[in-house]
Formats: sequence, structure tokens, C-alpha cells
Amino acid sequence: MVSLKLEDISMKYEKKYILEDLNLDVEHGELLVLLGESGCGKTTLLKIVAGIIEPEKGKILMDNSDVTHLSSQRRKIGYVPQAQVLFPHMTVKKNISFGLESQKLSKEEIEEKIQWISNLAHLEELMERYPSQISGGQKQKVALARAMAIEPHLLLLDEPLSSIDAMGREELALTIRRIQKETETTALYVTHNQEEARLISDRVGIMYDGKIQQIGNVVDIDSSPQNYLIAKIMGTPNIWSVDFIEEESNATILSTNLGKISIPTKIQRKVTGINITPASFKICFNPNEIPEEEELFSVKGYIKSVIQIDEKTDRIIVEIVSNTIEYAKIDVEKTLITAEISPNQEIFLYVDPLEIRIL
Repeated sequence: MVSLKLEDISMKYEKKYILEDLNLDVEHGELLVLLGESGCGKTTLLKIVAGIIEPEKGKILMDNSDVTHLSSQRRKIGYVPQAQVLFPHMTVKKNISFGLESQKLSKEEIEEKIQWISNLAHLEELMERYPSQISGGQKQKVALARAMAIEPHLLLLDEPLSSIDAMGREELALTIRRIQKETETTALYVTHNQEEARLISDRVGIMYDGKIQQIGNVVDIDSSPQNYLIAKIMGTPNIWSVDFIEEESNATILSTNLGKISIPTKIQRKVTGINITPASFKICFNPNEIPEEEELFSVKGYIKSVIQIDEKTDRIIVEIVSNTIEYAKIDVEKTLITAEISPNQEIFLYVDPLEIRIL
């Protein structure tokens, strides 16, 4: 069941479109992340859904009801902004109860809801403290609890982790996800951080140029990004842009920062980049060990670091010898590494061009 539907939403500032004919469906109980770089229009879209600003064109439907021209107060939306906006003169408990009191509930009902959400957000021990007495992560938990206490039809989160230190970011992200799932609340979450999107989303919508360019779960987008920019925004490893293309009789030559790569086939579409998955690269420590197959593409590099992924696999970070500083990530089974690996060690990478993904 579609909980939120956006139809042809458009908005412009100073004659430039920030959003243009944007369409989106969010399913009931889904957490959909809008991922994009600064200025792509994601926060503007969130404010339009919240009723803070009105679109120049388009329609907003919530549970099949047109709310395009309804005030934000009548949409029953929970909103968690970037800044930790709490009332400094109120305790945590009073901050959480603020939205409930405006609903004209009885004292018993308000107390019951406060107890419910404080337990869910693990805030029981902070209820009598003031915002100045709690950490940044705790403040965002309070902001989340305040937004959720009214049991909103839709929860909107605008970069809620941007001001949180790295140590607390993952914990708070998982708290948001847990509360959203346990309450089955439909949520629209805006961020520029790929790790947040990967950690908590049901689906991700990649935004740029005022539109959602691709939408799907993380696995789908990682395996089939529609172009180089989408792969870059998603943080897909080992992507390189293509500068120009040369066509030969039975091959296509792609010019990249890694060098010229010959793809043994005709490419009948626009090419924006290439992707070589970490598992596609093969390694050796002597150029004479590269299989003597003409079609293989190979480069030389130097090992920068080795990270253990699991008991069977290591990820090697390699600085590639190139006109620019380029790095590649290679996943290697431990059993295949017979030589001892050390930083700054020379290494050779090679790949079958048919395993190179064209973006």
C-alpha cells in the first residue's frame, strides 16, 4: 500500500529548477532514503512534503488523500531537522510532551504516550534533565522521540546524524531504524552519506538535477547503477569516468585515468564510466605472472593497506601508477596469497575486459 505519493513535483528558485517533475511512491512501513550531494534538492523536497513550503507544481498524496495545500499541522507528520531544535528551558520529558499537549489529550493519555516512547528510545534516565545536560546524540534521540510521540502517519528526517560524532552516528542510525520498524512508521530520510543509506534503508532514491534518477534497494543499485554519477553518489568501489571513446572494427577503446582499455565488443549506448568490482581484479607480484592473453587489461600499483573483511577474505587498497592519484580495492581470498604483503609493496592488477561493467 502506498503511504506517500508525489506526482510531478516542481520547485524553482531564481528561475532555476531545484525540483522538476519529480515522482515518488513510498510504501507503508518503508524507510526510503533520499541520497544525494548538497544542492540536489532533497531537503527542499522534504520541506514540501512537510508542508513548510508549497510546490509550484505537482500533487502530494498521503494515504490517497490530497494534502498539497494542507498546513503542516494538519498532515500529522513527525519532523526531525538537521539542527537539534529542543526547547532549552524544558526538560526532556516536557520537550517530548510538547506535540502531545497541542493535541488536547488527557493527562493520562499524554503520560502513557511519553512512557511508551521514552522506553522505546531508551530515554528513561534522562527525562528530568535539560538539553544542556545531555549529549548531541541524546538530543537527537529526544527530537526523534518528540516526533514519534504523536504517532505520525509519516516521519521525515533531514540529515539527522550530520552533527553527531562518528562514534555515536551508527548507534543513533540503528536506533532510528529500530524505532521505525517496531512502530511500522513510513519514513523519508534525507542524507548525503552513503554509509547511512546502506545501514538503514529499505530502498534508496539517488537524487541529482532535481530528480530521483534511480531507485531500488542497495544491492540492486550496486549491481546495476545506471551511470557513473549514480555509482559515485552510492559510493560504489572502483569506478572511473570515461574521457572519450574510440571505435575499432571489433572493439571499443575507453580512455580512463587508469589508461586505455580495449573492450572486445561494440558498445551501442552512451558511456559515462566503468566499474571493476573488487572481486574481478586479479593480482600478482611479478609482471611475468600475468597470463599471456592479449585482451587482459593490467596496471601496476603499490599496496597502501590491507583490511580483513572476514576469515576468508582480505581487501587490499592499491595506489595505481597513473597520471593522477587513483586507488583500487581488491578482494582476495587469503589462501591465494602466498607471498607476505606489506605497505608500499609493488603489485600488479589485471582483469578480463568482459568483466568490466560499462556505466
